[in-house]
Amino acid sequence: MRLTVLMLFGLCLEVTVASKKLDFHNKCKQTVTAGLLGSSTHGVQLYNLQHDQSHTLVLPNNWSGRAWGRYQCYDTKQRSNATQCGAPGTPNPASLAEFAFGAYAGLDFYDLSMVDGYNLPIKITPIGAKQGSNKYDCGSPICSNLPQCPSSLTVKGSDGKLLGCQSDCSKYGGDKFCCGGKYGAKNCGGPYAPMIKKKCPTAYSFASDDPTSTFTCKTSHGYTITFCP
Repeated sequence: MRLTVLMLFGLCLEVTVASKKLDFHNKCKQTVTAGLLGSSTHGVQLYNLQHDQSHTLVLPNNWSGRAWGRYQCYDTKQRSNATQCGAPGTPNPASLAEFAFGAYAGLDFYDLSMVDGYNLPIKITPIGAKQGSNKYDCGSPICSNLPQCPSSLTVKGSDGKLLGCQSDCSKYGGDKFCCGGKYGAKNCGGPYAPMIKKKCPTAYSFASDDPTSTFTCKTSHGYTITFCP
């Protein structure tokens, strides 16, 4: 009996150590549908959150994936519209929280990405970890003050309502708009990347925006994703 109890305790301890929490918290005035797509989830997972409501997931400590939030996606009819409610991408952008747990030397890597575009203010906060000597060590990337979307980059639903803002890179492609080749961070040809970096300096504004946008943490028990922080 004692051996059985010890074995069960060891199993519970192993499960505890081998998992991390991912908390969604909606501080927006409207209902937000949180989305998740990752290495251990079967397709896109969606969770409706009313104002000030939270939802917690327990994920493997080697999980990797992305999370986002959307308005107007809380019922079956709305979710049938891929542009309005599908997994974020080039035609239907969303503000992204990206994670790779235990990706290198026990470090979690995480970031906010507006590379394809954005739709909601968003923040990531490590759980149970203090910020280190610099803001990228267990720090909290945030994009709470979104820039106004240029009319040429707006994405609207079938009802004409604004769903999000598409990046000029995802819309037009090429080094000029994607800050690639000879252009780089300081010479992007389009207005989008500088616009994002000015308002949200710790978020990815283009694909190679690593130095000012990648966060790592070794001591976190998980992460809170806050919509409208």
